[in-house]
Amino acid sequence: MGRKIDDLFGSMRMILPEHKAEIQRMNAERGLIERPVVDEIDFDENCFRIYDSTQYDYAINVKWFREVRGGLGVYETAWGVVKEIDADKRRFRLVSDWDSVWIKVEDVVSVTK
Repeated sequence: MGRKIDDLFGSMRMILPEHKAEIQRMNAERGLIERPVVDEIDFDENCFRIYDSTQYDYAINVKWFREVRGGLGVYETAWGVVKEIDADKRRFRLVSDWDSVWIKVEDVVSVTK
């Protein structure tokens, strides 16, 4: 009888709430990446394409970094035409047929036609 009780308790695992939270945090961070570094030439070219989209009303693909936690984040992508540039807040509004999103210029990774 004593052996069955030992086996029962030996196979059980206790997880404290702090451990569970840490495990969830670690699992969430597995898909996160560090903020990429965009060199000055690429940054200037991206800004030119963003501005050009407003002037000639053509669609662009934008890939940007969205921070989730502590410098780690994910890439987001969207397609559309730049309809507005907010120089004070250093952001622009990308509009497609189904969505509109404000993107900060410093978060932009790449812009393609």
